Amino acid sequence: MTFKSILLGIAVTAVLLAVLVATRLMVLSPVEREFEIREIETVSLPEPPSPPEEQLPAEDSPPPPPPALEDLRPAVDMSQPIMLVSNQIVDPRLSIDTFFTDQPPAPLPVKVEVARPKVAESPIKSNPQPQVAPALSQPKSEYSLGELDQQPKLLRNPSVIFPRSIKDASSGRVVVRVAILESGRSQFVSVISSTHDELVPLAKRIASGSRFTPPTRQGEAVKAIMTWPITIKK
Repeated sequence: MTFKSILLGIAVTAVLLAVLVATRLMVLSPVEREFEIREIETVSLPEPPSPPEEQLPAEDSPPPPPPALEDLRPAVDMSQPIMLVSNQIVDPRLSIDTFFTDQPPAPLPVKVEVARPKVAESPIKSNPQPQVAPALSQPKSEYSLGELDQQPKLLRNPSVIFPRSIKDASSGRVVVRVAILESGRSQFVSVISSTHDELVPLAKRIASGSRFTPPTRQGEAVKAIMTWPITIKK
């Protein structure tokens, strides 16, 4: 076994050395490249033309003449007469001689007043009509609600009991005409209508014992007449 192992190791070593030598030779050997030589033709281009030289004006040449201008002087019209102007200075303080004529001046017109004829006054004189003084409005004894400064307000009224005899209704209405005195106390005047006759005495009691704010006209207390619908309930 020992001898075989030695031979195997020698063989492996030899193989490795051979591989290393071959690799080294491959790296160090130069690679030859092939080059192809081609012929190139050269073409010569013509040179560009030189720029033209600027012609400078000669220093001795005179400048061009200025443009001709039109004659701006006013033309004189020879067909019109020529007015002579004097340059003599006149003193305004010189006296002026009065102008006289041989004939006297004409007389001034005279205003003639014509008297108007007087008309004889008639001896009969018209009697002037007597002026009637406007009648002064007499103060009324009573006024409606529309003629007052404001409508009177109810302050209090007497309480009444709904009659037991009325069984088919729980309330009724009586329209009465009342007068409100200057003190504000109400006064029964008449009955206008009623739903039940049993309610008329109660309505009269209310119309006679109620109290309102005093009615006024133009700030003064007056007597007023109004229609008052009174509703009585159970």
